[in-house]
Amino acid sequence: MPSKLTILSVAIILISVIAGCANNRASTAADGQAAFSSLQQAVAAAGKNVEPSLVMVKVERSSLGTGTRSGGVVNAGVGASPSYCGVIVTAAGHVLVQGIIKADEEVRITVLVGENEFVARVLKADETLGMTVIKLKSDESFVPLDIGKGAEMATGEWGVALRPTDEALNYQIMSIPSVCFGEVAGRYRRYLLNPAMGGGSLLVNLSGQVVGLSDRTGVVAMFDLHDDLQRFMAEATGAGAADEDKKKTGWFGAALEPVNKDYAKLKSLPSSALQVVHAAKRSPAAAAGVRDGDLIVAVNGKPIPFSGIRSLDYFFKALHPRVGDPFTLTVLRNNERIELKGAFTKQPERTTLQAEDLGVTVSEITDGDVFSQNLSTDSGVLVTEVKRGSPAANSGSMSQTLISSRDIIVELAGQPTPTVAQFGKALETLRRDRPPVVLVKYRRGLLTGYAGLNLALGQKGNGEKP
Repeated sequence: MPSKLTILSVAIILISVIAGCANNRASTAADGQAAFSSLQQAVAAAGKNVEPSLVMVKVERSSLGTGTRSGGVVNAGVGASPSYCGVIVTAAGHVLVQGIIKADEEVRITVLVGENEFVARVLKADETLGMTVIKLKSDESFVPLDIGKGAEMATGEWGVALRPTDEALNYQIMSIPSVCFGEVAGRYRRYLLNPAMGGGSLLVNLSGQVVGLSDRTGVVAMFDLHDDLQRFMAEATGAGAADEDKKKTGWFGAALEPVNKDYAKLKSLPSSALQVVHAAKRSPAAAAGVRDGDLIVAVNGKPIPFSGIRSLDYFFKALHPRVGDPFTLTVLRNNERIELKGAFTKQPERTTLQAEDLGVTVSEITDGDVFSQNLSTDSGVLVTEVKRGSPAANSGSMSQTLISSRDIIVELAGQPTPTVAQFGKALETLRRDRPPVVLVKYRRGLLTGYAGLNLALGQKGNGEKP
């Protein structure tokens, strides 16, 4: 039997439906009643499997003072009892709370599971997610919610926001139907609903699948949140050790830019797309088959929903790639649609060497450097830092150094240095022979230059990574 709260909320939303039926001569009162009853049953059924896992979390502070809010964290005074929506995520009583609760000896946390009340303690909070995991102090077995990957929500689709209540509303689960009228891009997308959802609700679609969690700014898409949320819960509950690489943003390895709308119109191209300016040779993008000039029109089977700078924001924030995550791309190449598959990887660490003898720090040149810094060659070592007062810096001029950052050293004392390893071998030869001056051949833009460095100014270093 649907609750009174459910019936009232559905009735408000369905006024327009019934009014439409009244204006249609072909419709009858029975048709309107059938439509009302059908949606009412769908709303009640949507939350059936979720309701046993929804809980209300109350935070009480025993110290004197009035309740204040600082940095999104509620500090409650005597008598103040901020409440949050929580979801039981393990049978042992771990609860995911939609809000930040700081561990404090003066804070008492109580959790309403239906009409039963339990005391809980804070395990871990995450400011980025805006969530906390707490543990119920009980040996009972609870009904956990399998959040799953999270269902996507399309514009015009109906959903149901579920929110637990306390004794004031007879411990009922509020069921509030709402329709999606768009989404906002970001690190995690936010669905825009009418009527708007208040903070502390769980949103499901009419099939009962979890769609998102609401906060003060909207409903955060579970599809985007899922991977980070699973890692956070695993760390908090001890279910799995954190894999530091898995927590890092995945590397795609291509420079992208939004398609110019006028150009897209002229060439009959979609404006909601990203142009591949350059794909690094040994990148995940290149491994998947991405080429310079490709037009990315869909990611993971979903068309890019925005144009301009928002399309870039969607790709790198809403997509929120992690190391090891797979991806699929649909690209346009010579007016042909091509499906590509790949996986994000960890960005390769740059091999770096600090040569205190010369006063420079050098690193290997990646194909990304060649593109982003407009370098004339990738054979040599890139100067990333020049130490003041060193042989490389001492030119007799206050405004110019002998060797500059972004120079490419191609020879050291007559020995070619196409890699950092070979630069290191040439450096060891210098340390053994100890010449007073060393000749360095370098590329600066399109020009080739030579510099004689006075090693008497230098200090011997170990040549290892700084």
